[in-house]
Amino acid sequence: MARDTSSEQAARFARSILTRNLKVRPGENVTIEGWSHALPWAVALAREARRLKAHPLVLYEDEESFWDAVDHREEASFGASPSHEWAALAKTDVYIHMWGPGDKVRLGTLPVKRQERILAWNGAWYKAAAKAGLRGARLEVGRPYPSLAKVYGVDEEGWRDQVMAASMVDPEKLRTTGDRIAKALKGGRRVRIWDNQGTDLTLGLLGRPVRVNAGLITPEERKRPYGMMTSLPSGAVSVALDESVADGRISANRSSYLDDGKATGGVLEFRNGRLVAQQFDTGGSLFEGPYRRGGKGRDQPGQLRIGLNPKLHDTPQLEDIEAGAITVSVGGNGHLPGGKNTSRYFGFVVNAGAHLEIDGKSIL
Repeated sequence: MARDTSSEQAARFARSILTRNLKVRPGENVTIEGWSHALPWAVALAREARRLKAHPLVLYEDEESFWDAVDHREEASFGASPSHEWAALAKTDVYIHMWGPGDKVRLGTLPVKRQERILAWNGAWYKAAAKAGLRGARLEVGRPYPSLAKVYGVDEEGWRDQVMAASMVDPEKLRTTGDRIAKALKGGRRVRIWDNQGTDLTLGLLGRPVRVNAGLITPEERKRPYGMMTSLPSGAVSVALDESVADGRISANRSSYLDDGKATGGVLEFRNGRLVAQQFDTGGSLFEGPYRRGGKGRDQPGQLRIGLNPKLHDTPQLEDIEAGAITVSVGGNGHLPGGKNTSRYFGFVVNAGAHLEIDGKSIL
């Protein structure tokens, strides 16, 4: 269970998000969606919103009743667009969501089509949110859960503590660091990543737009799909790579965390712009099946991502935003500006602490 959120730590967590990331103003309507396991943080956020003279509304989602409905095959109701919730959304200035349901492991065992029915509300929600002009955040504090912690082999409380600490990192400092790296990427042509443990990889850049995620809702962020919502913790610089340039290899020293498991000891090897080998010490099956089904472009370099957040260390589902973490992916990169690869496959490894050079100049 979560710790007592009447503590000063919980208050600081809520206050930091509301003031530094979302910049809540007096009189604004703040809607907070929290599941059973995240309810203490929803309460803390509501309390701090009132201290800021804003108007909080908590939407409560119950884990047990959710699974009871799923067991009775009543999931069609989850995909609906309820008029009263949409009316509240239309009057919302700031929206905060904490991931749910908590038992992602159980959710992942359901057939894909049932999962799609359960999540069918997502597209309509974003349309309504865009129409309302709201700004918001999805909080990773709602992700740690006993079943997922067991799959990952991590301590749930330690995981949650890292998430909370990383969520309170000053977003302006993240943006300053991120902008410096983004400038170098934007003007560069060749990236070299290397260390003394077997990594030496050259990648290409094409002057494509570079995305800096610092946990702020900026006018630029609002222009992109789903840009009215940030994720916390934040801290990464991302760019779509030249899909035709990649030579060498990168070895992971961080785990690759997915919704249904983790892989360790990953190695990607490229030659003449194509992936020629990928291997993992454990968890390789999480990538092998999707790779076989990935279609055209599955073997091309996808994106480069550089982490900025100093409060994370091999943290589940946040391994790519740890300060100094370098993520290289293969497969689809169409979700990034300028990305041309439409493959369904997305494989990646993360190396934290390697050197990164752009056109021969050291960046990390």
